[in-house]
Amino acid sequence: MNNCQDTNRVPYLLDIRSLFLLLSRARNPIMPLIKPQHTISTFLVALCLALGILACPAWGEEADETLGLFSAWQEEASTASRAPKPLSQTAENVTVVTAPEIEAINAHTLADVLDTIPGIQIQHNGGPGITAYTFIQSTDFIHTQVYVDGVSITNVSSGFSDVSLIPANIIERVEIVKGAASSAWGQALGGVINVITKSPERGRTISGTATASIGERTTTDDSLELSGARGRLGYYLSGSLLDSKGVLPNTRIDSNRAYAKLAYDLPNHGQLWGTYFYTHADMGDLHAPAPAYDLDEKPDKLFMLGSLGVRYPLGDRLELEVSGHHSFNRTNNSYFNISDGAIWSWQTSLPTSIVKEQVSGASAKLVWRGENNLLVAGSDYNHLELFNNSSDGSTVSPFTRRVDRWGIYLNDTVTVGPVSVTPGVRFDHTQTAGDQFSPSIGATWQLTGATLLRAYTARGYGLPVLGLTDSPSVKIWTTQVGAESSAIPYIWAKGTLFRNQTWGNTVEQHMALGTELEIRTIPVWNTSLGTGYTFTDTTRTSDGNEVNNYARHTVQVALRYNDKTYRGVLTGRHIFWNSDPSENGHYGGLLWDLHLGATLLKRENSSLEVFFSAHNLFNGAQYYFDQIPNPGRWFEGGMRVRF
Repeated sequence: MNNCQDTNRVPYLLDIRSLFLLLSRARNPIMPLIKPQHTISTFLVALCLALGILACPAWGEEADETLGLFSAWQEEASTASRAPKPLSQTAENVTVVTAPEIEAINAHTLADVLDTIPGIQIQHNGGPGITAYTFIQSTDFIHTQVYVDGVSITNVSSGFSDVSLIPANIIERVEIVKGAASSAWGQALGGVINVITKSPERGRTISGTATASIGERTTTDDSLELSGARGRLGYYLSGSLLDSKGVLPNTRIDSNRAYAKLAYDLPNHGQLWGTYFYTHADMGDLHAPAPAYDLDEKPDKLFMLGSLGVRYPLGDRLELEVSGHHSFNRTNNSYFNISDGAIWSWQTSLPTSIVKEQVSGASAKLVWRGENNLLVAGSDYNHLELFNNSSDGSTVSPFTRRVDRWGIYLNDTVTVGPVSVTPGVRFDHTQTAGDQFSPSIGATWQLTGATLLRAYTARGYGLPVLGLTDSPSVKIWTTQVGAESSAIPYIWAKGTLFRNQTWGNTVEQHMALGTELEIRTIPVWNTSLGTGYTFTDTTRTSDGNEVNNYARHTVQVALRYNDKTYRGVLTGRHIFWNSDPSENGHYGGLLWDLHLGATLLKRENSSLEVFFSAHNLFNGAQYYFDQIPNPGRWFEGGMRVRF
């Protein structure tokens, strides 16, 4: 199921899981209390609490009354067109999330972060680290492209990007482009999520952060980060362990992750860098006892990614960037009878399906920064190797596939006074789904010092999963117009209207009309409120009838408090999935999470924090299929030491 290689099989297995989970929860509605079996986490949390009691009373600080968000679009940059430029010149519908915002919600993985973003729907299969599916503006999850430092982690055999595999602690910022972004990124029908990892901390030889948390069902998340620089060489290292017996039955997880980045500063502001990302997760996903199915599924996921790049100025205005990367992705899914451990009856021979992918590639781009324009010209090349040995008796299994894909792109941002216009175009040779031509044009108009208007239209494409036989691509034409403003005192608001027309030989042609609205307030007494609402009406082009299985309403609410010593975030989310009635989805109310934190000790270069999270405070039910209910109420807490 995690690979989604056989789309006909997914609902079948989901049905099994639903029955099992409902029965399990009915028999055991109260989750077990904390079982401090994880020695490291228990020790660290106990130490934290002891220090908290002995510490001098936390001091208050003058709160920063300015909310960065209000000026973010004027000061921050995005890489939506593959080169940094101010958000005020970015025509695409972009949302940026930073490390402090991620820490405030005590996020474990990227999936937890995306839960809070308007326009995005996340379908979780369980608690932290368990498979999560990402939908942007209700497009299919296989059309969401996820990158880590500009390198794709999306499975080529399934089109699936498991955002739960990316630990939150390594993230410096996340840039999300909502809507087709093919003119810059290639296949990106639904949008792009670009994770930018933390950089070496300059000015110190060594610094770091140690974090440990423990929660119900022995859910622990421990990490150590080290960062620093000596001379021109800087480093950032991170290692973490995420374990749980599962906040839902049979959603246990045992995972370990590592990330390393080395950066060497060259003369003339050039830079040479190398990265390595490793994540391994052994988990449970399905547990359907007899007599209905007698099924146990155990996915085992391994992903490794290495990259090497150089960026060097060729003149006062021209910059060259060249990088190479190699990734290895293996997913094993095992299916057994619960009763006797034999191969599940659905299987014919092999107990484990094996999918292995290797991607080797390179990218190059030239960036010209003129007085009034930003010109980006680049190319991407990827060699894909896929080995698939299905365990379901498929007539095409096992098979091996090798594919070469390349693309070239060009975009320019021309700024005249308060207006910026960005035309873009990209050509891709996919080998398996024909050649793709992806144009786009967008514009921003800084109407006043407090109000910005945006408009963007683009044609994009999505590739089918890579198999033994080829299928044509899916196309989309997206048009988005919007505005953001802080003209109203104490309020920042952003509104977007979007129109997405999707077509292709393998999909039902449909039209999605929708709107996004996001509002935040300036902190008053260190407290601010944020809300987001997304509405999508998806209909078949042929007869105008509504299409199920695309979220219709999404609501996000966040109440934040931060006085620099104590912080708290209360979040609520609601997704009306509008799934087929036969799937018995449940969309009642909002799911509320409470995240608290306190800085107990603070020195110039060190601090001690404690944090606590209560998930699904009111034990609400909200899920796409009744086969995959959301976790009930559960708690966790931990500590973070910076040095």
